[in-house]
Amino acid sequence: MKEKGRFLKKYRGNECLNCGVPLDIIDRYCHNCGQINTIKKLSFKDFFNEFFASIFSYDSRLRHTVVGLLFKPGMISKDYIEGKRIKYANPFRFFLSVSILFFIINGLFIDFDQMALQFNSGQKLAAEDSKRTKAGVIEINTSSSDSSKTTKNSSEQIYFTEAQLDTMSMFTAINKRWKTYKSHYKKTEEVLPSVALDSLKHKQNTYTRYLYTRSIKTKNLNDNPMELLIFVFNKLPFIIFFFLPFFALIMWLLYIRKPFNYMEHLVFIFHTQTMFFILIGIAVLIDQITKSEVTSSIAMLVFLFYLYKAMRKFYQQGRAKTIVKFLLVNVLFFILAGIGSVITIVGSMFIF
Repeated sequence: MKEKGRFLKKYRGNECLNCGVPLDIIDRYCHNCGQINTIKKLSFKDFFNEFFASIFSYDSRLRHTVVGLLFKPGMISKDYIEGKRIKYANPFRFFLSVSILFFIINGLFIDFDQMALQFNSGQKLAAEDSKRTKAGVIEINTSSSDSSKTTKNSSEQIYFTEAQLDTMSMFTAINKRWKTYKSHYKKTEEVLPSVALDSLKHKQNTYTRYLYTRSIKTKNLNDNPMELLIFVFNKLPFIIFFFLPFFALIMWLLYIRKPFNYMEHLVFIFHTQTMFFILIGIAVLIDQITKSEVTSSIAMLVFLFYLYKAMRKFYQQGRAKTIVKFLLVNVLFFILAGIGSVITIVGSMFIF
């Protein structure tokens, strides 16, 4: 590599400016802490030269990783667990980087505003249908007393005192307290938990304030569930990142007789899922250009074939056994994905 800027020999010192370890003029970096051996003051030009050099230096590992993932299914994972790691990007960090980039690019093509508009239009039509239905019922039941009862019931506020809640079981009390808070917010639109709880004469603590805040959020989500969808979508890279270790556990159980530990299965999972995002990401871009969804469908089929080849290469089993385990893996994946989706949505409602 051609030396320039702060790397020139004339700028090298006799000791590391960072840790003080003695150095020789041939040392480009400190062998103790890794810092550049230079006494030259940092200039604007040097700063940007080193910035772009670090990008292209990482690009070397990035190139080996991407090429290996694309054209040698399972090979990178096999190399990595055998200790051949210097030329490849870290599988965990690389997966997270690719997945975040995928969701950023994909998010550019998802029109949440249009989806919200369509949802609100659907709600408006449903409300109009409901009004017409109620109008028909009112025409049939013209009794003024019945009408007044209906009005009274619809405006009735749900309220349970603290003393009443204390006599209930834990889950019943949570349910009644939740309904009380939702009813109070619906009537008063009070957003401050302390003010609302004081008005209701309920306990003022972290739990009750949290529950009141969540009841408001839930009410708002009922009116505009797109907010929850956007929230979950933005968190998907991290959700999937923490979801994959459970999938690796399934792989460990399926190949329990193979000499792989859990972390080696996890390396394989992160590599294959990174490939999934690369393929689908490229397909999404092509579909946006061609205004079709054909490429995405083809990419899914390509990935399934890729996964089969990767499993054969990495686990070194015959065709028949690999096909059986491949089918089982996909069934278990969709079951686990379904459970994970439910947990994610429910959990998001409590942290949104």
